[in-house]
Amino acid sequence: MSERERWIVYPLIFFALGAAVRDKILQRVEVKEIICESLKIVDLQNSTTPLAVLGFHRAPSNDPTQLGKRVGRLRLVDDEGREVCDIQNDVYFHRLRTHLLQVSDPLGRPLVTVGTEPVRVPGTLVEGEEPMVSYQGVIYLNNRLLGTGVRLAPPASPESPEFPSPDRPDATP
Repeated sequence: MSERERWIVYPLIFFALGAAVRDKILQRVEVKEIICESLKIVDLQNSTTPLAVLGFHRAPSNDPTQLGKRVGRLRLVDDEGREVCDIQNDVYFHRLRTHLLQVSDPLGRPLVTVGTEPVRVPGTLVEGEEPMVSYQGVIYLNNRLLGTGVRLAPPASPESPEFPSPDRPDATP
């Protein structure tokens, strides 16, 4: 190999080696687009159970002669393998916290709305100040408020002593 060829080949070799180990040294990869059938996120301490899977799922079909449509799927599990969230045709959440939940028809018109609304606290209006506001849970069915003044007892919680247990006879909500 001539000296001129060395000046061309060796820098290219070092460039290729540097590009190959760059993500190993920096421990991250930056790309514009990833195309794959499934993307799994695992904890390196327990790589047998993926904590998140983004991929596709074959939706159930009513016609036994036809395969179901392929739909996107996001599945999240906790470190013990219990499903926390599964989004595909239907959505399953172990727990959902939101300020507003709305069910609509195919045209986007709301049919059921569950949420919170502000309520002024009586007797707290001081001149020159904003009135105190509290929030109450409301349910609208077909754009009509479902019941007024209905109070449901909060669920019993072992961590919270102010909510008595419903299985005790002396429990009062």
